[in-house]
Amino acid sequence: MTPRHALHLADDESVETSNIVHVWVFGPGENGGNPLSHAELVDWVSARLSRSRVFTEVVEFRSPLAYPSWRSVTDMRVEDHVHCIDLDGGGWGAVRRELLRVLTTPIDLRRPPWEVYALTGARAVPGIDDGATFVALKFHHSMGDGVEAVAIGRKLFDAPDVLADCSDRDQKFTAPPNFVRQIGMLPGQITKMLLAARRARNAVAELGTLDELPSLPEARANRFNELPRNNDLVFDLARWPLETVHAARAALPEATVNDFGLAVIAGAMRSYLREHDELDGSSVVVGVPMSLVPLASRWTSKDEVSNQFGMILVDLQADEPDPIVRFAGIVAGTMHGKRRSRNSLVLAATTALDDYPWWAAKRVLASTRRAVKKGKRIAANALVTNVPRGSADVQLCGRSGVSAFGVVSADSGTAFAVASLGTELTISFTASRAAVPGSHRFRELLEASFTELVEALGGLKASRSDLVK
Repeated sequence: MTPRHALHLADDESVETSNIVHVWVFGPGENGGNPLSHAELVDWVSARLSRSRVFTEVVEFRSPLAYPSWRSVTDMRVEDHVHCIDLDGGGWGAVRRELLRVLTTPIDLRRPPWEVYALTGARAVPGIDDGATFVALKFHHSMGDGVEAVAIGRKLFDAPDVLADCSDRDQKFTAPPNFVRQIGMLPGQITKMLLAARRARNAVAELGTLDELPSLPEARANRFNELPRNNDLVFDLARWPLETVHAARAALPEATVNDFGLAVIAGAMRSYLREHDELDGSSVVVGVPMSLVPLASRWTSKDEVSNQFGMILVDLQADEPDPIVRFAGIVAGTMHGKRRSRNSLVLAATTALDDYPWWAAKRVLASTRRAVKKGKRIAANALVTNVPRGSADVQLCGRSGVSAFGVVSADSGTAFAVASLGTELTISFTASRAAVPGSHRFRELLEASFTELVEALGGLKASRSDLVK
């Protein structure tokens, strides 16, 4: 297992932070809305196990000195991984509660690290027909990242496009050496680690002398950094037509869909802080995971490229009342962040842990998590992920895909997921109840922020590239 995959197994205190949960929503289908049965779902998944090695490989810990490895299994039971839950007429609140339970329940790593949950029987869910099925695909982050999870999901749901995931790439799986040899390898591992640490220190020092490289925005803790206690979380989402997003963002040609999503989130966070008299002029900063490998290459590469991502920090310009100026500042911020993340010195500083031995990497990550939980280390006020799900040509037992969204861990604070399927864009959020005691109110602010931004951009007579600096 590569270090980038194994590090998601390193934090023994983590519960849901290493769970990836993607939700795919399927319409009632041609059977009159009869609920999907457990037997149907088991048969569907069983017939598609060969489409990804993730379904039939288990994490193996052979030694405290060696990185974990993958081992194929032949005795797995699909029934242990597939679950159907009847919500018995429950509404959106029932769906959200069940999805949070799925998110916060640890995956049993004694089995292949994936699960499928089908939620049936929901009624009166806004924007979704009664009789729809909410399918939560849950993976452990050690198998790959969000892009990987989308590729596997599209294979499972019979999408016509063939997206490469880890099962399509050349893998060299070798058993770790025996314990005596591992002891003999310790001096070399320590030397490699010390050299990586020295490279990182030198890179950080040199970065401080580069005036042309954008500086990092500085975050100050606010309510969105509140950590959940006893998994007391809230979750909700808003959805819009994707064509409206594309038409609006055209006013700033440099802007991406994710930039637009960040601007919507910025407006909502600004309004929420202002309603609580906490908009004090300090920066609101979000961390945005960015693949170090171009997305187009991810689908075709035969090399191991999943979990290869960095984190860019973006100032959401929360002190700016003008939504257009705020949007332009965010676009500029993401452009600067991407340029910074690809700098060779930044890469040397942020990838040093890849050269650490397993036992040392675990200690570093444990120390980092303790600092976050004590509030001593705040890099951002929230996390925003963005993984498009592709076209809506996905199927499940005669049912067609109608929506998709993410449920992201709030283990380190408030988290958002920007997602799209077909012609729909969704922005979902997971937060500590202490941070966002009224999820419905924050959803309303997301919707209001979207409307404000679209109307403001629609009022421009021409594109305004000059605003992006």
